[in-house]
Parts: sequence; structure tokens; C-alpha cells
Amino acid sequence: MTRLQSELERLFRVPDSVTEEVALLDGNGRVATLVVGFARSRDWPVVAALLEGMQETLGLPLPAVAADGKAGFQLWLPLAEPIAAETATCFLAALRRRYLGDIADHDLALLPAPDRAGSIRRIPALSAESGRWSTFIDPTMGAMFADEGGLDFAPNPDRQADQLAAITPIEPADFARALAALTATPPTDPGNAEAATH
Repeated sequence: MTRLQSELERLFRVPDSVTEEVALLDGNGRVATLVVGFARSRDWPVVAALLEGMQETLGLPLPAVAADGKAGFQLWLPLAEPIAAETATCFLAALRRRYLGDIADHDLALLPAPDRAGSIRRIPALSAESGRWSTFIDPTMGAMFADEGGLDFAPNPDRQADQLAAITPIEPADFARALAALTATPPTDPGNAEAATH
């Protein structure tokens, strides 16, 4: 087994090197991986702000960041323990409300989604649509992909493995804490409440 395949299996439960689609659900229909996809590479500043918020505000580990090989980016969030599909939907919707309000629905993919297949194309892979390769990237270099969305050549497998080796799956306690923070009702401003009574 190559280092890259080992990392894909560790994080995303990819069973072998010939698998083209990565299942986001486990055999029991529970969600094992969350993916946030951005269709437009020029939205990188929003992606970067989301990454910062997830780490600094929500206390989550850095997700795997990928240029999708077409014109955008993907954030892959591996979960240490699978969660119910309803919980995943709630988390992704709350993440969207908090950080992604300026992105149109058609430019955003929150996966898995009830109306879409529970899988996603593995990375790295060649896009027949663009002729470019998807690749996991160092998020500090995301702006370099804002014009292309991928590579003109196959990425180096060992460097891909290096990118993934730094990723840690989200532990249940950390996920629960982040979900609670995202869904907490903001405190009411006493001044506004008092004004509303007069």
C-alpha cells in the first residue's frame, strides 16, 4: 500500500487505490466524512475565512483542503466516529449560516446532502471537464489556485500523502462542542428588548 493510499484509508476510509468515488456514508448510513465544496476558485477569501473560523472559533482541527480540478475548492472533514445524517445536515446548515451567507446555493455543495449521492470523486483525479488534476493543497497556498482550480499534471503522491498526514479526524467531543456553538441562540440585546416593550 502506498503512503497516499494509507492516508486516504485512515482519514476517509477509501478501501483501495482503484476506488474512484469516496463514500461519505458508512455501511449503516451514518456520515463518516463531511465535504464543503466551492464552485468558484475566486471565492478563496471566503474559504480562508471559513478555515480560520473553524479552527479559531469552533476549535476544530484543520480539514483537508483541495483544489477540485475544475474551478473551485473542497474542504474534507473526516470524522473519528460516524454521525447520524440528520446531525450532519444540521451542522452543515449551521456552518453555512455562520460563514457562507454570501455564497449562492448553486456555487456551494454541502455533502452529503439528502438529494445527492452519498459519494464524491476521490482526490487526486483528472477532470475530463477541465483537463486539470484535483489535488490536496497546503491551505497557505490556496490563493495560488484562485485562477486555475487544479494542476496541469498529476500531483506527486508522496506530497499528497504529506498533506494528508497532517490532518486529524474530528473527535466526537470536539464535533459536539462545535455544533453547540454553531446552533446556540445569540443572547438578546437588553436595550433592544426594552425598546420593543415601549
